[in-house]
Amino acid sequence: MTGYNAKLDAIPRKGMLDLRGDAEAARLCGETLGCRFPEEANSKINLPDHSALTCLSNDHWIFETVDGLQVQILQSLERAAANQFHLFCDVSDMYAHLVLSGPETIDVLAQCVAIDIHPRVFGPGSTARCAFADTVAQVSCLDSGPTFEISVFSSYERYATDWLSMAIGG
Repeated sequence: MTGYNAKLDAIPRKGMLDLRGDAEAARLCGETLGCRFPEEANSKINLPDHSALTCLSNDHWIFETVDGLQVQILQSLERAAANQFHLFCDVSDMYAHLVLSGPETIDVLAQCVAIDIHPRVFGPGSTARCAFADTVAQVSCLDSGPTFEISVFSSYERYATDWLSMAIGG
């Protein structure tokens, strides 16, 4: 057996902020970032400065930016939400990011997630936090290639890499 036609790559660390707060904190922070916070779980918006905001629930978001910018952004958001209920935390070191791409990527990814990743259901722009090979990951469909970004806890990076490499075969 020659394995699947898929490729696995690690991508550089990102600046990541875990943001929790009420609707008013989200509104104020949205003004600071120049966007409206998404309100639907498992929705993600990409911002013009190449950052992104993922909604995990109606009061929980993950903000992604270029590594190194997160401290400055965190300080701006803290000022904006100072008088509102909120909890913001830099979680940049907490996550590792992998990219799985190629024509048979869905066949590989389907071996380790239980969510429906068929392109009609989970197309470009889709994202979900889900069970992933006996751990948890944020899985995002980047394009119709298909290309998926898989964000796992840093302590599971080697495990996820090894698991996906074995699933690819070869």
